[in-house]
Amino acid sequence: MPDRRIEVRLATEAEFPAFDAVPHYVFASSLEDRRAYASAPSPLPAECRLGVFVDGKLSTTYEWHPWQVRLDGRLASVPGITAVGTYPQYRRRGHLRRLMGRALEVHRERGEPAVMLWASMGAIYQRFGYGRASEWVSYEFDPRFVALREPFAWDGEVRLADPASEADRALVEGAYAEWAAPRNLAPVRDAARWAHLWWEVQRQGFHVAVAEDAAGRVRGSIAYKTKEGHVPDEPGPDQTMDVTSFVALDLDARRALWQYVRAHDLVLRARFGRVEPDDPLPDLLLEPRELRRRTGDAMWLRVVDVPRALEARPYREAGALTLRVHDTLAPWNDGVWRFETDGEQTRVTPAAGGAAALDLPVNALASLLTGFRTATRIERAGMLTGDPAAVRRADALFATAYAPHMPDGF
Repeated sequence: MPDRRIEVRLATEAEFPAFDAVPHYVFASSLEDRRAYASAPSPLPAECRLGVFVDGKLSTTYEWHPWQVRLDGRLASVPGITAVGTYPQYRRRGHLRRLMGRALEVHRERGEPAVMLWASMGAIYQRFGYGRASEWVSYEFDPRFVALREPFAWDGEVRLADPASEADRALVEGAYAEWAAPRNLAPVRDAARWAHLWWEVQRQGFHVAVAEDAAGRVRGSIAYKTKEGHVPDEPGPDQTMDVTSFVALDLDARRALWQYVRAHDLVLRARFGRVEPDDPLPDLLLEPRELRRRTGDAMWLRVVDVPRALEARPYREAGALTLRVHDTLAPWNDGVWRFETDGEQTRVTPAAGGAAALDLPVNALASLLTGFRTATRIERAGMLTGDPAAVRRADALFATAYAPHMPDGF
């Protein structure tokens, strides 16, 4: 086979249709979805498409949402990677590894400390230094059997909102911003992101309801759709309810929204996706096992730049550590780092030799950075070694107020 010309570069606007065709093929998008998304408002800036071109033909794609997320409440630039795919005729030739290496350089040049994605297969991304950074939680239950443990009355109300109303949209967006502010991994939704989300709500026929207290303040919201089951010759409820967003700013709003779900008397099966891992709801129910709670891996995070990543978030207390980080794909990360923090401000510098208190691969650093796993748990999994006192110190330093949670698909 003759030598081929291989380029890794940003796509031009004229190449966008060909670029979009790759993930549509790889992820088996339906014709209906392809047509719909062709006219959808895109939350993606033009400069956020990187591809591998073989003799001028696109083989592999990589896109990113250049958004900010909250790392234990603090804003940080952690893009969301999406649309990673390769046509089958180009696979097993190292194109994705070449693309991933260049992507890390691009993100470093942009000053982005880390990136994250939903992985189609964790095995793919662990090869490139990604580590588990959060988990997804889902519920699937019969609303008749998930009553609150204690009686609850509320002076406010839950009402249906109008997704086409600018006023109602502003209420929902404001509640989300307030909810996300103290959290961990929740993205900041800019105008482009909201435009895309509202387009999805209307395209798929979702309902949106808001919980308003007695003073008229919005304290939460829910997005869902219901579908008739048409069970022949069977009495009782037969609808399915799919809930894609559940935002509660306080305990009363959470209980009120839960009672709203249960007020749908014809729903036999309610399904909640992307629930907060530390959701207090199971502790509020009379029979929590009826939620049929399931979990799985959610965000996979890749540390792009060790100093920037460790300096991007606050810490629970003051302290210092030395870390030996192993990273073969991003050699600028590979080495020993001195970490010092007063809790709010952190400084990370190359260490001038000597043994490190903690030794770990860059994959494990991702889990530690977001507070998804403690140093002790990472050590028990064989992905970290170190002085016992330093491990305990890292447990305390890297703890977070909320479990890392990504409420958006991308």
